Amino acid sequence: MRPYYSEEKYRITKRTVAILPCFDVMKQSRIILEDGTEISTPLRPYQLLQLSCRQYNSSIEERIFIAKRVAGVKGKVPVVIDPMTGLVFFPTKSPKRDDCEWYAWSHVRDIAILDDVPHGLVVTQTGQTIQSNATAYVLRNQLKATGELVARFQQLNQSALLES
Repeated sequence: MRPYYSEEKYRITKRTVAILPCFDVMKQSRIILEDGTEISTPLRPYQLLQLSCRQYNSSIEERIFIAKRVAGVKGKVPVVIDPMTGLVFFPTKSPKRDDCEWYAWSHVRDIAILDDVPHGLVVTQTGQTIQSNATAYVLRNQLKATGELVARFQQLNQSALLES
């Protein structure tokens, strides 16, 4: 795991697969990239998302508000960090909870279930598997809700292009 240095700003990119909580004195998050490497940071997952939204000239609160209005999502609202590139993450629990995990919608290929394990397994586009703290049912619902949000954003973007 590569350590986080205070002068280094982590920006969530298309390579980011998951942002997971890490309950360590020095580390608050593990960021998993598409090549399987991990970065540890002292920032909580929600803080990383806040930082990334700011880097795209918005706030996480604004992104959540827009997602609620656009797609009618009520709880565990996905965050569209950058609508132009499809950079969208969905939470496994209430976003402000310390144990909330975030997954990049574009990187999730499937949700699997292991026998005798209550939590779901996230299978990425590259075949990597990540044991989640949420059930497969919750993960599938979040994946579906996020897909509907992405589709709605695409519809709105196409409508805007046609009108201009």
